[in-house]
Amino acid sequence: MTAYNDNLKSNSDNQGSNDKTSGNQISDSQTLNNQALNNQTLNNQAMKVTVNNAPADNPATLWLIDDDAALRLVLADTFEDAGLTVISFTQAQAAWTRLNDILQQRESATQLPDVILTDIRMPMMDGLSFSDWVHKHFPALPIVIMTAHSDLTSAINSYQTGAFEYLPKPFDLDDAVATIYKAINFQPDMAKIDQPNESDAKTTANKSPETDTKSTSKNTATHNTKTATKAYKTTKNKAEIKNDSQANDNPSGIIGQSQAMQTVFRAIGRLAHSPITVLITGESGTGKELVASALHQHSPRHQQSFIALNMAAIPHDLIESELFGHEKGAFTGATTTRQGRFEQADGGTLFLDEIGDMPFSTQTRLLRVLANGEFFRVGGQQPVKVDVRIIAATHQNLEELVKLGRFREDLFYRLNVIRLPLPPLRTRREDIPALTSYFMQRAAKQMNTALKQLQPAALQIMQAFDWRGNVRQLENVCLWLTVMATGDTVMVDDLPPELLEARPANTELQPQQTSSSSEFDQYNQQHNGDSSHSPNIDSNIDSNNLNIQTQNIAKNPSWQQALAEWAKQALQTGETDILQTATPEFERVLLTAALNHSGGKKIAAANLLGWGRNTLTRKLQQLDMSAAETQTKE
Repeated sequence: MTAYNDNLKSNSDNQGSNDKTSGNQISDSQTLNNQALNNQTLNNQAMKVTVNNAPADNPATLWLIDDDAALRLVLADTFEDAGLTVISFTQAQAAWTRLNDILQQRESATQLPDVILTDIRMPMMDGLSFSDWVHKHFPALPIVIMTAHSDLTSAINSYQTGAFEYLPKPFDLDDAVATIYKAINFQPDMAKIDQPNESDAKTTANKSPETDTKSTSKNTATHNTKTATKAYKTTKNKAEIKNDSQANDNPSGIIGQSQAMQTVFRAIGRLAHSPITVLITGESGTGKELVASALHQHSPRHQQSFIALNMAAIPHDLIESELFGHEKGAFTGATTTRQGRFEQADGGTLFLDEIGDMPFSTQTRLLRVLANGEFFRVGGQQPVKVDVRIIAATHQNLEELVKLGRFREDLFYRLNVIRLPLPPLRTRREDIPALTSYFMQRAAKQMNTALKQLQPAALQIMQAFDWRGNVRQLENVCLWLTVMATGDTVMVDDLPPELLEARPANTELQPQQTSSSSEFDQYNQQHNGDSSHSPNIDSNIDSNNLNIQTQNIAKNPSWQQALAEWAKQALQTGETDILQTATPEFERVLLTAALNHSGGKKIAAANLLGWGRNTLTRKLQQLDMSAAETQTKE
């Protein structure tokens, strides 16, 4: 029924096929039957997921919380097929009520789930507030948070509330199942988990001096409920404040919905509360300083200084004085004692950009600071001790520099505790429209001019461009367009010369696909008598070349004619909401064609349609279709 289920069946079918092939070589049919029975028994046992390989009669329980009915159905089927007992909730408030009953001992602690999977944005109580409350009262209960609003703030807030993992939508169902498995077996012994919760509940209930009376117990429960409710409302308000402050205090922004950026967001969320050293790698202009600043702003050190220093921008003979400071009279011109960047960043974060350009002699002194937090000012006799988190960044290959003898190997291993690579912009082209919109708005505000919109063809050229300067180059282009382009709409001819010279040839065909209605009507008048064109969507798609494919559709739009005629007749008969009628049928035709072309393989069909596998599965359920039915229709 679901994509994960299909893969599971596919694997089982393949295994079964292999078993049958082997079985055909065995003459004894009884042996084959026994083998099949044993395999079925093993499969049934394997399908039950338990906590730490506990007895199979008590499978692990998952609480699934999501207000999207279609997605909730798909996920429930997937996890049930994966061997879990699934209990679904339409909102976090209902799950919170049950957990609060367990906390107040109105229900047994055996009703606790082994893992919770929850969405973020839901009515009444959001997933972050729910996760924060659960983490405070059931700290051993793992929570996995999923959301379609997968930005940096959501990722960081998820981990700050104690979430085990963060899944940005759309996610692969196999990955989701693997994550839930890890969360279930994260605790060494679930039997040990229940005991602290029961004692905590008793301690909470016994806080009142009159715990012997029933009325006081009720009052205590009511008080705890109100306190918990107030807690999640406060957490929600804090999350909203964080969202507002994030938007206001981050002028450059870290924007991205691509899978590569989701990996970066998860890494920032996990690393923000850790004092560990981080090495950020990536090409120039990918936003390394923004990521370093985000790590600091969401860390416990956020109230202290964030000092950024570019090693490539400082003369080599001044780097030591810049980093470690100097004493009065240490060298010519040192008329006073001066603090270095390490002392200025004490208690906070020091960001060393382009660390690969640091002189070899300075690398030795930096190694001592990383080892014990001590250094000497230039010309100083007394050691200075500091507590500084180091975040380094480089666009160079430090391993190669180590081989060339230009970078200390021991310093490399000191810095390379956690490496965070940033993707270049050309590998996440789907983020370019959002980034362009953001930079155009900021440029308009900066230049005090009206906001300019990009023509779709111009945006298409920008998405196809290579962007060797990455996000910084895109920002500069948006500023250039705001100043140089005339009118409120940026046309193709308004783009900078470097973008026009590098544009792909097939972008010139785009206007043919979006021809005006008058041109389309003129074409219909010329070809009204031609009835030889079949209204088959696939009739003209007979080439793998995209340019030829586009030209064929523009020259002979038979299915567009049929659709226009249907819409005309429907409107003449007084029908309304014709888009709601046409869209499911249009999707049904395309789904059937793609599934038949792929032989019923959902992953291949999803790729043909440009969808994700989860989207295709949801569409099949909404349209009441199945891969098997579509194959038998032709």
